[in-house]
Amino acid sequence: MSRGGASLRQLPVRELLSYLGPGFLISVAYMDPGNWATNISGGAQYGTALLWVIVLASFMAMGIQIVAAKLGIATGKGIAQLCRERLPRPLVYFLWAAAELAMIATDMAEIIGAAIGFSLVFGIPLPAGAVLAGIASFALLGVRTARKQGYRWVEFVIMALVGVIALGFLFEVVLARPTGGEIARGLLPSIPGPDALYVAIGILGATVMPHSVYLHPYIVQDRRNRLMETDGDTEAVHRRHFRFESVDTILALFGAMFVNAAMLVVAAAALQGTGISTLNEAYVTLQNVFGSNSSLVFGVALIAAGLSSSLVATMAGQTVMDGFLDLQINVWLRRSVTLVPSLAVVIAGFDPTSVLVASQVALSFELPFVLIPLLWFTRQEGLMQSFTNRRSTTTVLGAMIALIVVLNIWLIYTEVFV
Repeated sequence: MSRGGASLRQLPVRELLSYLGPGFLISVAYMDPGNWATNISGGAQYGTALLWVIVLASFMAMGIQIVAAKLGIATGKGIAQLCRERLPRPLVYFLWAAAELAMIATDMAEIIGAAIGFSLVFGIPLPAGAVLAGIASFALLGVRTARKQGYRWVEFVIMALVGVIALGFLFEVVLARPTGGEIARGLLPSIPGPDALYVAIGILGATVMPHSVYLHPYIVQDRRNRLMETDGDTEAVHRRHFRFESVDTILALFGAMFVNAAMLVVAAAALQGTGISTLNEAYVTLQNVFGSNSSLVFGVALIAAGLSSSLVATMAGQTVMDGFLDLQINVWLRRSVTLVPSLAVVIAGFDPTSVLVASQVALSFELPFVLIPLLWFTRQEGLMQSFTNRRSTTTVLGAMIALIVVLNIWLIYTEVFV
């Protein structure tokens, strides 16, 4: 989608490995507990019919994240900061408020998902699982604050947790044994019914995540600054950085696409026709269908997904507030504040899976408010210089945004008026 792409053959493998990290850090947003709820709900209700939505959303995500990373590499700034510097103040406050609501919805999904995982694996009440999830999220946050080597240790931890999730669902797919015909039918675009639209938009909202778009330009700054110190501030240096970051992003999001597709396929194999729609019921049914190892792996992977994505969401929240308001809040305080709504939802007794699906639909509504500024900034030659979007990139990205807006309007119409 952008100038400067490169294949794996053209890049030295050892040097590429040193660049791997930011894409994987971003990728956890694409396999967080909100994805679990929407993918499992989609698979249980419609089999593999919505598999094509996951594939489409994943390729959209790759393009969007590559453009977001390019913005950070070309300008040294993130979307939120550029909005503060270049847009009218009332619009900046509006975009900040929308972004903060998205951060709350995101964090709610992560903590509730991890709470469900702890509850299932250890056989404890959901509120106790939520407390454990909160404590674990603080411990994981300590990795970020205790290390002074940029994001590298955070990247290693996240990559390890992503590995746990991927291996877990590889195990589940082996047990499920999907047929090629089932997968092929799921790749043919179709919407099985009106209710499937809600689930499909939930899958879209759970796959292309607003906070990952805000975060990506920010987390590439660590390598950008080090490269400028050692190799100079030249177009060639930034161009090479962008090529490596593009490969990093594609590899990581292909992995996330596999995990999301595996969730839906496993749900289709084990849960279709059972009327099951919650993660708790899915856990029990997997145990009955595939054995206790299957449900244990499911629970452990859910914990890994919730905790890793909660760390990323907290980092994104810092980026949003600092960028829009030029205000830095202590990370521990922000973690504490954003934890409150999640605990409140659990204590109030709301159905956690329904909350997860609703949070992902809400995130889909937030997407245009981050994607439109991304498109606006990356097409400005005075800002991006040689990294300015090609006309084809602007056209494709604009079409993606238009699709998201149309789907959201359609959802409002079908939910309110039909």
